[in-house]
Amino acid sequence: MHVELIVPPNTPNAKSKMFPVLVFLLMACYGIMALVLVEQGNVIQSQRNLIHQLFQDSQQLASLKGQEATQRAIEKKQAKAGANAKGKASHSSEVAPQKEQTQKLLSRKSKVEKQPLQADDKIDRRRFPAQI
Repeated sequence: MHVELIVPPNTPNAKSKMFPVLVFLLMACYGIMALVLVEQGNVIQSQRNLIHQLFQDSQQLASLKGQEATQRAIEKKQAKAGANAKGKASHSSEVAPQKEQTQKLLSRKSKVEKQPLQADDKIDRRRFPAQI
């Protein structure tokens, strides 16, 4: 039994023509992938900034709600004290200390307040699908 190995003739022209094209496609894919990663990093950073702004806003809202609750509690105490002191002649001397307490509580809370951050009104060009 005799086996012959037949080798096709070398065609270096076909292989050498495709190699630069494949290298170019590979480099282009890596470049596009790098751009996607950079853009993803920018999006993550902008979301992180948004979360920080929302957190600060929620802290300010909680502070305002606390001030409002304190003010209501003070007004209730004043109303009770006013109802109890209607018949007494020393009504005017009791109102002054209550007003002082109210001012102390409000001044203590107002020192903690921060100015709200202004939202950026810049148009984000990345959100328009026509430009993608």
